Amino acid sequence: MRRPVALFALSAAMLALPLAASPVWAQSAPLVVAPAPVSDNVTLNLAVEEWVKTETARVTLVVDAASNGAENSGTLRADILKAVAGIADKAEWRITAMNQQSDSAGLERWQATLEARLPESQLGTLADRTKKASRPGLQVRVGNVAFEPTLAETEAARAKLREQIYAKVNDEVKRLKTAFPNREYRVGQINFAERTEMMVMNNRSAKIQMAAAPMAADVMAGVQDKMVVTADITLSSFAKPPAP
Repeated sequence: MRRPVALFALSAAMLALPLAASPVWAQSAPLVVAPAPVSDNVTLNLAVEEWVKTETARVTLVVDAASNGAENSGTLRADILKAVAGIADKAEWRITAMNQQSDSAGLERWQATLEARLPESQLGTLADRTKKASRPGLQVRVGNVAFEPTLAETEAARAKLREQIYAKVNDEVKRLKTAFPNREYRVGQINFAERTEMMVMNNRSAKIQMAAAPMAADVMAGVQDKMVVTADITLSSFAKPPAP
């Protein structure tokens, strides 16, 4: 009767041995929570400006044409493009609008609007060339001349201004490194905004003359466009965590 009791005591001791030897059960390691990083932010506002230059003017032609039937109407577009082809050298005229109206005599009246970009050297003789291009039943006249920059010219100016902003930001980061040597600042965020200022005339007398001659205002509009780009910048740095 005593042998089973001895065997049960030995088995219980062997089962308890691994539990006692396990470090998890024997002792629990203390939980260490890392301190939250401290972020330092420096915000600044920068502004740069640049004149947007253009080498060409946007010229609008208005063509008044008459057609006496469907046969002539079918070739009217080609006739208009052929008539304006010799007005300017190497100009690519595009028809932007074409409106039709019938009169009491049974004729179809058409008015077409065309646009092209021309260098300044060809603007002086533009009115004479439109007269030469006109003929009975098809009259060509100048609608508007505006020195507006192209999209490519505008994008080039915008890219140049962004480069100036980036250079100023790098200079500011260098100054911060000198002022706070224990910080490593970086660019956290840059928000760009821009506006364009149109400068038509610079003196009061010129504005008075322009008010008396509305066509001159159309010709001069957009000669000088100043683009101003502003930026809101955030420079961020993570401070060294405090000693535990």
